[in-house]
Amino acid sequence: MIEDFLLDLGAAEVITCVTPGEAEAMIGTRSVNCAILDVKIGGADSFGLADALTHRDVPFFFATASGPEAIVERHRHRPILAKPFSNAQLLEFLHATMAGQGRDR
Repeated sequence: MIEDFLLDLGAAEVITCVTPGEAEAMIGTRSVNCAILDVKIGGADSFGLADALTHRDVPFFFATASGPEAIVERHRHRPILAKPFSNAQLLEFLHATMAGQGRDR
C-alpha cells in the first residue's frame, strides 16, 4: 500500500525489503534517497540497518506501533511515525526526512 501510494505521488522507484540483510545488500549497491524502517523486519530488528544507513548518510525514520522504548538508545533521536498512520502523515514525515531533518547532524 505504501509502495503504491509513493509511486502514485511520482516516486521514481520504491523498493521493499523483507529482511535486514536484503536491505543492507540493496543499500550497498544502490543509491537510496530515504528509508522507512519498521523496528522489526522479517523477525529481526532493524538497528544494524539503521547503523548502515547512518554510515551512508541516508535519511530515514522509523514507522512502528511500538513507542520510543522499542528503539535502541543510539537511534532514539530519530523520528518515529506511529502506526497506524495516514497517507498525509507519511508524506509529512518523508518531506521532513528528505529535507534533512531525519539525518544525524
